[in-house]
Amino acid sequence: MKINIEFIPSKNGEETLKINEYFVHSKYNPNKEAEQLIHNQYTPHHTHIIFGYGCGYIVDALLKRRSFEETIIVIDPLFDNQTLKPKHQALNLFMFDSTAISVLELYINKIATNTRVTFKIICTSNYEKLFPNQYKELLKKIVDIQYKNRTNDYTILRYAKDWQRNFIENLQNLNVDCTIEGLYKTYNCPVVVASGGPSLTKQIPLIKKYRKYMILISAGSTTNSLVSNGIEPDYVVTIDGGEPNYHHFKNLLLKNAEIIYSMQSHYMVRKSFEKKGFVIGTNGFKKLAKYLDNEVGLKFPVLEYGGSVAHSAFNVAHFITTGPIALIGQDLAYTDNLTHATSNKNARGIDEAFIKEHEAFQIEGYYGELVWTNPVFQSMKLDFEALIAVKKPDVPFYNCTEGGVKIKGFEQMSFEDFLKQFVSKIEETKVIKVNDINLNLDINNNLKHMLNNLNELKVFLNKGLIVIEKIELSNQIDKKALKKLDNLERNINKLLDKIPMEPMTNSITIDILSNYLPEENETTVETYKRVNRQTKALYTQLQDAINYTEQCIKNVFENSEVENNE
Repeated sequence: MKINIEFIPSKNGEETLKINEYFVHSKYNPNKEAEQLIHNQYTPHHTHIIFGYGCGYIVDALLKRRSFEETIIVIDPLFDNQTLKPKHQALNLFMFDSTAISVLELYINKIATNTRVTFKIICTSNYEKLFPNQYKELLKKIVDIQYKNRTNDYTILRYAKDWQRNFIENLQNLNVDCTIEGLYKTYNCPVVVASGGPSLTKQIPLIKKYRKYMILISAGSTTNSLVSNGIEPDYVVTIDGGEPNYHHFKNLLLKNAEIIYSMQSHYMVRKSFEKKGFVIGTNGFKKLAKYLDNEVGLKFPVLEYGGSVAHSAFNVAHFITTGPIALIGQDLAYTDNLTHATSNKNARGIDEAFIKEHEAFQIEGYYGELVWTNPVFQSMKLDFEALIAVKKPDVPFYNCTEGGVKIKGFEQMSFEDFLKQFVSKIEETKVIKVNDINLNLDINNNLKHMLNNLNELKVFLNKGLIVIEKIELSNQIDKKALKKLDNLERNINKLLDKIPMEPMTNSITIDILSNYLPEENETTVETYKRVNRQTKALYTQLQDAINYTEQCIKNVFENSEVENNE
């Protein structure tokens, strides 16, 4: 579309802007119009996204109106070729051209980390008519980000205790297993990553036919579908920490497959594998990784995991091979109105009631058709697209699902064509020697040291709650009490850096950040009382986290004694 822009004086002498046949500001009083718009649209503690910079009146009004220096993101297609040039500079103000929309999540993760679902979109007048495609793309992108963040936050809250327990329990396995570092680029053959979507069923005959000429990685519970068809994978990747993941493996005993697991994976899953395994570290927990490095002496290679076991399996694949990678069964949709491959324990058909219950909606499918998906699948799709945008694999990769959703950035190829093109007739020999490393770790000593730190942390938290109780009884600001709390907080933070409780503290942080936000025009006394309530809630929840972690450690010691006596 050809763009003609014209700056015209408004009735009050301020400059207004005409783009093609549309005015994007008032012809009478642009500044007042912008102030009224922001008066109605501004929402405290939200990231505001302005579509259309124009002459900058809306940006100016929002900068004056915002109460907490919230992030402001301005996107204007006219920045693309510098048809318009922004004039504003301010704290937490960011300007992008329309090419940023496709990777907006990456920018938001950098510049508005704490914004999960609280976005406010403001469209400059007539920009939605001038640039309808970009505006629709922006709206969809924000909805996708909200879906994903809501899902991720729910997962953190739901599985915090499971992940904490699994981390403590899996520490014991570090004496038996080794890090995935030993598998780095050890293969040059095709690697097939199998997930349990409905389209996996039709690929089973091809897997059997070419089984000797590939490395087969199973993503989590997909293992049941493979085993029920007489196929044992080379590697099984598991990161899920909940009981359902354990039940998928409970009745399996895999003699040849090797487990590749994160420290958050359900600790009982490990018992289903006879061979030694590989650890891929801590999925998204930087403080746990720091603990393993500093306290245990283990450093894990950095893999971009994504949010699901399928993402982890994909990243493991291009970590271990210099050859091509195929995704199969990665439907992320209800292909043929099914939830899973027919051999999966959870497979079932879908109907209108199911669609409503799971908030299903239709998006573009593998072949360009419309397919049913849901917010969780959509979040996983976005993660795949973000993974290859952040760090593109250094090997060829293909989506050979032949069903489900279209994943942008993945070249599509039929599974049969992939196998015919890339497999050789030389059987691949699995690497078997890297597992012989014995780390000789004293995990029991680490756990005892952890208990000591937890007890010390308890003491500081109890002292802090006593000070907080004293503050609550006073109607005045007690500076001495605040100073005591500051000193205690420093000691508490030092200990939290040494104790691997990040799964628990992350869930606490979500609650604290969302439920104790400052009000507009808050007085000093009101701020004082709010921060006191916030600190009390934080310390109380940390006490609960400590008690739970202590119990997890004691369970490890008790189970170890039972095993030694048997």
